[in-house]
Amino acid sequence: MQRCSKVHFLTSYVEYLLDAGIRSEEYYVGDASRFLRYLLANITEDDVLNFINYSAQTASYKSRLKKTLRKFFNFGSEKLALENLSLILKKTR
Repeated sequence: MQRCSKVHFLTSYVEYLLDAGIRSEEYYVGDASRFLRYLLANITEDDVLNFINYSAQTASYKSRLKKTLRKFFNFGSEKLALENLSLILKKTR
């Protein structure tokens, strides 16, 4: 698999596993998901703001990034019970 400028992380990981000959990606994706969930449960408001400032080169992209992350954090809070994300949402409005 070649490197792309736009990487959709989980899709790329599943393709990587299939290219490596893994027949059942369930364990691999499940473990990666649990690891990502752990990381999300331990991020702070500063981590989020640092990411936004690092990633956003323009004011419009910064605004869009805040909007899309807000939706992602709502998902994490509502569906994955990641309470720190709801706290971060309140602080970064």
